[in-house]
Amino acid sequence: MQAFVTGDTNPCRPAADAKSNKIFWVLRGCSGMTEAAKTILIVDDEADLAESYALRLDDHYETKTATSGGEALTKLGPDVDLVLLDRRMPGMAGDDVIKRIDDWELEFQVILVSAIDPDTDIIDLPFDGYLTKSVSKDELLDAVEQVFLKQRYEELVAEYNAAAETYDVLREAYSRSELEGNEEFAELEDRMAELEAEFDETIEKLDDSSVTNLLA
Repeated sequence: MQAFVTGDTNPCRPAADAKSNKIFWVLRGCSGMTEAAKTILIVDDEADLAESYALRLDDHYETKTATSGGEALTKLGPDVDLVLLDRRMPGMAGDDVIKRIDDWELEFQVILVSAIDPDTDIIDLPFDGYLTKSVSKDELLDAVEQVFLKQRYEELVAEYNAAAETYDVLREAYSRSELEGNEEFAELEDRMAELEAEFDETIEKLDDSSVTNLLA
């Protein structure tokens, strides 16, 4: 398993009491994640097209729709994982919505959808994927899957780094024989092995361009 670098705060906080020769640590955020159904907010001023996207995604995700930028902002909430956002809409355009999301520091994945090929005007837009209309069902599903896989990759990196830091601290504080038989330390080792396996599986599912961007 390669070494990872991340700026995230370590959610695993180890502490060793050398005097009593006991090990105490809190593994906050280092347990396995339970995957709930992802929710996608589909935003397009053409209601029929928004519903069409929803039908293509309904077998795999929870969906809800909005037909304007203003309506989209009212439907954004903690239940939304990804916004499928039309760039060109009357009133508040998709670009304005994505800037508002960024200004509010909201944590959503965003895929832009447009009939216009991407140009340099997208440089300052924070987004995670770009689709050019018309979009087939396979293209839509693949784009959404790739965005969620990249998100999961980053979560795995953060969790593995946190667990590895805890592991290193404990190995420095105690001998291997002192750690052997400790149930919590064994669970930590098992979790690190699970993370390595899931990391490899995630990399296998990512397309080449996604892997290149993540490792750059």
